[in-house]
Amino acid sequence: MKHIRLFFITVLFIVAEQSACYSQKSLENPDSLIHQFYKVLSGPAGERNWELYKSLFHEKAILGAVRKDAQGHETYSSFTPAEYTSRNGEFFRTNGFYVEQTHCITEGFGNIMHLFSTYKFRLTGKDGVQGQQTGRGINSFQLIYDANRWWIISIQYINERQDLPIPKQYGG
Repeated sequence: MKHIRLFFITVLFIVAEQSACYSQKSLENPDSLIHQFYKVLSGPAGERNWELYKSLFHEKAILGAVRKDAQGHETYSSFTPAEYTSRNGEFFRTNGFYVEQTHCITEGFGNIMHLFSTYKFRLTGKDGVQGQQTGRGINSFQLIYDANRWWIISIQYINERQDLPIPKQYGG
């Protein structure tokens, strides 16, 4: 009987925790939306809550990244939130990834908003240490307010490099 009670208490705790993450209140505020974005990606090696991740994005959202290829040319790739989760799920299952916002500039008008969000990240191996790497970058978020909540409509991001340091006005 004691085990059954413990089981039900655990289930109730998990449901309450999930409800807090999905609460409409957390999406009515742009700061909370961005906080949820970083929170869902951060953690030790293992599964992420991809359902919560996808719920942060408008159905027409797009993500994009600027990187240098092997020849040193800047390249751009774009993808949907669903493509991001399918491409990166294995990475998150096998690596710890911790990311947090360190600086933010926000501009808005009516139901649109832009955030230049500087972040720092730390990568670890499955053991939490092996192959540890750190870095910084900038996420350029575009948000829209629709259906009584804020949505991410676009994120474009680039990591800081030796030849591309983050400027002081963005927390560099």
